[in-house]
Amino acid sequence: AHERAFFKYSPVVSVHQLHTAMNNPGMFCRITFSTQTVSFTAPDGSTTPVQRLAAEVYGTPEYVAGFVVGTPSVPDMQMQYAPVAYDLACPACYEDALITKSLQFAAAETLRCPRCQRTFDLANGGLPTSGEGNRCLLRYRISYANDCVVIVN
Repeated sequence: AHERAFFKYSPVVSVHQLHTAMNNPGMFCRITFSTQTVSFTAPDGSTTPVQRLAAEVYGTPEYVAGFVVGTPSVPDMQMQYAPVAYDLACPACYEDALITKSLQFAAAETLRCPRCQRTFDLANGGLPTSGEGNRCLLRYRISYANDCVVIVN
C-alpha cells in the first residue's frame, strides 16, 4: 500500500483472537482502535479489548481504518502459509471519496464494506469478489516471530 502504517504488539499469546489468526490457516483478526482501547475481533464476533497505553509501548499505531491480520487458507507460491496484513478501509470508498468506514467480516475469510457492499477475499490476496471495480485491499508488510511479536508496517 502507498499509505503509512505501523502497529507492533507483544505478546501475541495474550490475545486469543490474534494468536489464533497468526497460527491457523483460514483465520483472521480485525484490529480496531478507539480512544481508550485496541480491540482484537475474530470473525465469530468474539473481541478482546486491550488498553491503548499497553498496546502503544512500541510507538503510536498508524493506519487508515485499522487492520485485519491472519493466515490465508490458500498457501503462497512456495506452499507456505504466511501471515498477511491489510487495512480495514474499503479501497474503493477510500480512493474515490476518502471515506474510511471499517470493513466488517461477512465470513471467516471475507470482508464486506458496510457503505458500498463490496466484498473482498482474504484467502486470495484481498481481491474484490463482488461490486464494481477491481481495487484490492491495501496490503502491508507483516512480520511475526515465535508467538511473541507481530509488526505491521
